[in-house]
Amino acid sequence: MPRFRPLPVLTVFTLLSLVLLLSLGTWQLRRMEWKADLIAAYGERGAVTSFQQALCGDHDGAFGPRITAPAPLAGPQLRYYSLRQQPGWVRVGLMPAPRCAPDDPQRFLFVESGFEDLEGNLIARPEAWRIELLPRPGSFASGNDPDTNQWYVFDRDMMARALGSDPGQVLDVWARADLGLPASLTQTPPAKHLGYAVTWFGLALALIGVYLALHIARGRLGRG
Repeated sequence: MPRFRPLPVLTVFTLLSLVLLLSLGTWQLRRMEWKADLIAAYGERGAVTSFQQALCGDHDGAFGPRITAPAPLAGPQLRYYSLRQQPGWVRVGLMPAPRCAPDDPQRFLFVESGFEDLEGNLIARPEAWRIELLPRPGSFASGNDPDTNQWYVFDRDMMARALGSDPGQVLDVWARADLGLPASLTQTPPAKHLGYAVTWFGLALALIGVYLALHIARGRLGRG
């Protein structure tokens, strides 16, 4: 007849650890599905030939369409620090945003106009754009230095004033260079999330094996 006398403290610790490991594995599977859906949405977003279509059209999904149109920038431009293939500065200017209706007030849109290395050499100019929400500041971002035109936090109000515009007239989205899948989708693709899930589930199985082996070794699990 099977005999099992569990060690109380070890059993409680094992159960709590199992719940944690299984939860992490399940979370990674959900992240995998979510990431796969985002990649599919990016591939199906379509393309438009004007900023008005991108800003005023009815576009569903996480990503706006690819915009192939000239960006009429005028005036000074800011240098916003970013990490692409290498660290450097994204040049950012303002353009008049197209009106969606004739009586709409005049608004302005931040637009990326190029990317330069840390020495100030222009590396690339955008050939297409997509509309996104303004970047959120990172946890360890440095403070902005308007005097040297070095911006580490995308502060809409402060940057709008630096470009001579009223912050209330500037949209809370910007046109960034459309360079393919965002880094958030390429750095950790769905396959990596699957690998993480397998790791967590494997640790859960290993924990069960260690738990059972310890009880067998101490004579607490076996046949009476």
